[in-house]
Amino acid sequence: MGRVTARTSARSTPAATPSGAAPDTPPTSGTRTRTRRAILDAAVSVLSTDKSASLGDVAQAAQVGRTTLHRYFPERADLVEAIGAETVERTRAAIAAARLDDGPPAAALRRLAFEYFDLGPWYMVLFTELADAESAFWAESEQAEEPVRELLRRGQEAGVVDDQLSVAWIVRTLWWMLFNAWSMADDGEISRADALRMAVRSIEGVALTREARA
Repeated sequence: MGRVTARTSARSTPAATPSGAAPDTPPTSGTRTRTRRAILDAAVSVLSTDKSASLGDVAQAAQVGRTTLHRYFPERADLVEAIGAETVERTRAAIAAARLDDGPPAAALRRLAFEYFDLGPWYMVLFTELADAESAFWAESEQAEEPVRELLRRGQEAGVVDDQLSVAWIVRTLWWMLFNAWSMADDGEISRADALRMAVRSIEGVALTREARA
């Protein structure tokens, strides 16, 4: 399977209109972008809380008609694919915002956990919607996370990150800690603030050496 990218809808060449007649002008690119964004945001909001939600539910949440939604995303798989592509971009943006090259590795890891936390609804949808065979998104996501692995390797060399754990193990543990935090917050067991605090503390407890946690 190729890259996970949002599929573009087919566009036909408009027929010529008689002189003086007003052409049937399609939505501008700005309008299309805003509508597409509204649909994606609504889909993540709906699907992250209700796994059985239909495309009709997504259309209602996005305040668009079902015909409009199907024009952008003909099938549920197209919508999920677009969510995956957007999630990869948001992951890259979160990594950039965390400034992993600035300051001590422990502080950078803490900033990363804070930035990743807001990606919860997007990843919760993908954990549910993507089958095991859908490897393209996960491959792209892993590629986007190379700066995170480099941070952990740098931390191990500096004696800050536990070198008895592999980098791959720490990355997976980070995601599972976040998944647990998102799930408990969504279930109402704890507040989002407490979920984030406990996720960061747990990640630091696993990844950092005793001296770095002191």
